[in-house]
Amino acid sequence: MGASSPKSHIFAIMLIDEQTIQDLEFGIVRGFLADQCKSEKAKKNAVRIKPFASLNEVQKEFAILREIQLVYENDEISFPHAAAADIDHALKVIRVENGVLTVEELVRVFQLCLGTDNLVRFAKKYKEEYPKVWEACEHIDRVQDVIKLIKSVLNKHMEIDDKASKDLFEIRKQIKSSKIEIDKNFNRVLRQYKKEDVLDSTEETFLDNRRLLVVVSAHKRKINGKIHGVSGKGNLSYIEPGVNITLNKSLDKLIIDESNEIFKILQDITLLLRDEKKNLQAFERLLVRFDLYNAKVRLASSYKGIIPKINKNSKMYWEEAFHPILFLKNKEQGEETIAQNFNLEKAQRFLVISGPNAGGKSITLKTVGLLQLMFQSGLFVPVNDVSEFCWFSTILSDIGDNQSIENQLSTYSYRLSRMKLFLDKICENSLVLLDEFGSGSDPELGGALAEVFYEELYDRNCFAVINTHYTNIKILTSKKEEAVNAFMLFDTKELKPLYRLSIGQPGSSFTFEVAKLNGIESNLIKRAQNKVSDLKINLDNLALELQKEKSTFNKANKLQEKATQESRKLIKQYNEKLRDLYEKSNQQHRYYEQQGKFLKVGKKIFDLIGRHKGDQTNKGLNESVKKLVAIEKERALSIKRAPVLDKRLKAPKLQKPKQKEQPIVQTSNEKPTSLKPVTVGARVRIPGHTKTGVVSALNGKQAEVQVGNFNVKIKVGDLEVV
Repeated sequence: MGASSPKSHIFAIMLIDEQTIQDLEFGIVRGFLADQCKSEKAKKNAVRIKPFASLNEVQKEFAILREIQLVYENDEISFPHAAAADIDHALKVIRVENGVLTVEELVRVFQLCLGTDNLVRFAKKYKEEYPKVWEACEHIDRVQDVIKLIKSVLNKHMEIDDKASKDLFEIRKQIKSSKIEIDKNFNRVLRQYKKEDVLDSTEETFLDNRRLLVVVSAHKRKINGKIHGVSGKGNLSYIEPGVNITLNKSLDKLIIDESNEIFKILQDITLLLRDEKKNLQAFERLLVRFDLYNAKVRLASSYKGIIPKINKNSKMYWEEAFHPILFLKNKEQGEETIAQNFNLEKAQRFLVISGPNAGGKSITLKTVGLLQLMFQSGLFVPVNDVSEFCWFSTILSDIGDNQSIENQLSTYSYRLSRMKLFLDKICENSLVLLDEFGSGSDPELGGALAEVFYEELYDRNCFAVINTHYTNIKILTSKKEEAVNAFMLFDTKELKPLYRLSIGQPGSSFTFEVAKLNGIESNLIKRAQNKVSDLKINLDNLALELQKEKSTFNKANKLQEKATQESRKLIKQYNEKLRDLYEKSNQQHRYYEQQGKFLKVGKKIFDLIGRHKGDQTNKGLNESVKKLVAIEKERALSIKRAPVLDKRLKAPKLQKPKQKEQPIVQTSNEKPTSLKPVTVGARVRIPGHTKTGVVSALNGKQAEVQVGNFNVKIKVGDLEVV
């Protein structure tokens, strides 16, 4: 699907033509993707990106993209993203039998190997966490060997290393020595002639790899040396000191020797790299591939793209879907982008959208097509994460005014040629996108032909999104079981489009309302209305009234939904409080039960102490305690769950129940007494607690109350008979 392909070209594997690519502005998305790439080769691949051949390939693409996205979201690690240096020319040189790489080309190959090594090391280190990334890299071999090979001749400054060969080492040693001697001689001569005041203020210059004296031409005969040139006006002469002439000639020869030795080194390394040609090509492909992966992830973050859910049931369910190009444009201008919801499936596969011009029908249609095309090309899509996408083997569109001057086709003729293509190519797994369906000809005749085309498309069991103003198409849609009308909402009070899609009924074109909005005089609008048949006016008004009713219903529905959400929130709060109270009640019961069990044992111990308090020794007490312990142990072992002291278990703090204020009747300072007398066996309530107990004994003003498995002593006046 290259940019140079003709519009009539059809992709052999997945049916989609260049006209559809152009209609849906997929080329702009490709450009955005290319801007995110680092390497030129990845940029070229980005602008040629096309839909995958199958759903399985898309799923594989998204699997690895999901892992890369997770790495980007992990603050503790970073994904290696080296630019793939273009080594195409270097590979051509390597393929030629006597070809020799330049130093610059060798450096590019080396940088490519380093980037590959970083990526493979990362993939191997995190292969458990990101298995798909490792799977894409594990075939790479010998990258370390190639790096080691190139490192043997390159230093850290990316130059041929002195130790690349013994001869080069000796030559550079001599060059260094010669330069020191030349500089030493030149500096001595410079000081001498500076004292004699024969030099220009600039004193020296550099020409042909030589340091030269800048001498005032009037004094040039005083200088021992060779003149290499004069200034434009002839007032200055550039002279090589005589003491350095022989040394400079020797240095020139050494530099030539150095160049020849470097050529030999490059010749040898090129020969060795020739055996690694296939590996180098694999390294380049890997980095270009991951450059494109990274570009997809970074681009997605700019328009809030996600990897959607995928189903194989031919169901398209999108929530909060928006056009990414429009979103980025509005983002720059600080404007809101209105999202849409779509639902296409076997039982509802034709969506016919009506409504006013400039109301958002075309951008809605393009949103469906572009997002589906992006999904099938392995790009993140801007939808809610509950959205589901399916696969279409064919995506074809007819959007906008596409007159062909070259072929002398009118808009209508062009549309007829597109329709013929659709009828020839579509199947039940096709998605057809038609804008201004039926327009371009006589309304009555064009509408009739559009109706026939509609029925033909419908009978092919394909999926379609259609924009139209034709009433007969809206009526036909209402009669089809697997088709549904929809319209773009319009504010009839403010006379402005709302750019929101409403599914379930056709909409008015708001022809006269839009005319009024655009400043057309009322008398002209009335004259136009008088020329339209009453049936047409009534039908349009009916659609308008239905839209108003639906708008009112939507508002009521939103209020109902809000109330439902508030009710659910209150129910949730109630259930949480109820669970908390149950937990505290259970904790209280366990606490009192535990205290009662161990209080009984403690009471028996104190009874034994009282029984033996007159003994001279503790022998009798110890024997009694041992017997008691043995009895309790035998009892504990005889039951399934023996009591164990839980030191962490405490009585819960319960919120005091709110009580209604009672009128004060008493006139004295005495506490009110219970209406019923407290007697042995009476059921009473203890103040501050919800549990009740039974009076087991009365001792004057004190009462013993059995609560659960333990007794509590409390004042009789504090008890309330239940």
